[in-house]
Amino acid sequence: MKRHVSKHRQPWLRTAIYSFMTLTVTVIVALLMLVVLGYSFDEKDGRLEQGGLLQFSSIPTGATVTLDELRLGPRTNTKSTVRAGSHNVSFERDGYRTWTKTIKITPGQVGWLNYARLIPTTINTESLHSFAMLTDALPSPERKYMLLHGVATDPTFTLTDIQGDTLRYDQLVLPEGSYTLPSEGKPHSFELVSWSNNTDSILIKHLYNDAESEWILLDRGSPEESVNINKLFGVKPNDVRFAGNGDRLLFVRTDDTVRRINIDEQTLSRPLANNVDTFTTFEEKTVLFTTKPDDKQQRTVSYSSIDESAPVAIATYPADGKPLFASMGTYFNQRYLATVYDTTLIIQRGSLPTKDDKGSLKAYAAQIIPEGASNLTNGRNSRFFAVQLPDGYAVYDLELKKYDKTTWANPTDPRGHPRTGPNRKDITPPTL
Repeated sequence: MKRHVSKHRQPWLRTAIYSFMTLTVTVIVALLMLVVLGYSFDEKDGRLEQGGLLQFSSIPTGATVTLDELRLGPRTNTKSTVRAGSHNVSFERDGYRTWTKTIKITPGQVGWLNYARLIPTTINTESLHSFAMLTDALPSPERKYMLLHGVATDPTFTLTDIQGDTLRYDQLVLPEGSYTLPSEGKPHSFELVSWSNNTDSILIKHLYNDAESEWILLDRGSPEESVNINKLFGVKPNDVRFAGNGDRLLFVRTDDTVRRINIDEQTLSRPLANNVDTFTTFEEKTVLFTTKPDDKQQRTVSYSSIDESAPVAIATYPADGKPLFASMGTYFNQRYLATVYDTTLIIQRGSLPTKDDKGSLKAYAAQIIPEGASNLTNGRNSRFFAVQLPDGYAVYDLELKKYDKTTWANPTDPRGHPRTGPNRKDITPPTL
């Protein structure tokens, strides 16, 4: 017999049902959010703890993943939630050497192990191209091209496209008139300096007549349109750097003054900084620089921009002869400033000071480094700061807050070329 609910009880019953449904949905959503945020119940401690997420990727893919001695079911590329703390990870694939890494995960962090390149157990070399002589080589920023230089005095360069399994070789020749011919009996040579970030151009330094030098912008697509910066702008730079991601804006340092040049407009800016010792570029408009000692025997880390009327000092150091370098980058919309003074690497985060504002730079990390630092740079994706050392280099990872140091197996010169063996210009590898 059908049971009827009185009209008096119906509203209360509906309210109870709707409340139960709402509570159930709320609990389910809350649990799902906890799972998404990496929370799990620790049976040992009896607590709900937040972990992290590890992303696994390898080249080639299809490697088995062992996480803390537990082999995962899925192969790379895959992912797994983990507890906060240190974890041992290894990738294994038939025919390849085992790849291992220890990574520390903080609560809520996403760890990316997406740079593992597995090395074959047996490596069979194959001759791809032969060179009678090779004096210099320079890879492009995204590792799509390699510019090779044979004889140091030859204005001909080999552009190698390394993007596919089959390498492509093209000859790039500096046109006559783009460089100065040396006087009779005088030496000259070409030196590869840097690629533009868009890989359209390469900076080349031409040394001639013992002490003279000039800078040439080699156009990768149209070598005949290469530009001699010295002749075009009537300057004699000591150093030239690309500005931003293009190849038409550059910063040049002449003696101790930094300016910006525009290749397309053929313009030279006002002096952006004076008394400059070292400098690095930041985007298209800004240079970060260290100064030479002033009258008060002090040095500063400062920056200057096309949009600023004058340089702005960030920090002051004694002129005691100790190394002083600075570099800057933006990582996940946060501005980072790194400074090397003597044996200390200091990293700050926040906005730079201006004439009207003190800025918001705060200490982010400090690290003791070996003596003899000779350069400080920020990586292409701004995640890493690298310090060049006499016997290798040191790297600080902003994301992991981790410091690593690598030592060369053999001594090198300031550009990283081996010092052992014959003169670099006389090195003749058989094949590439």
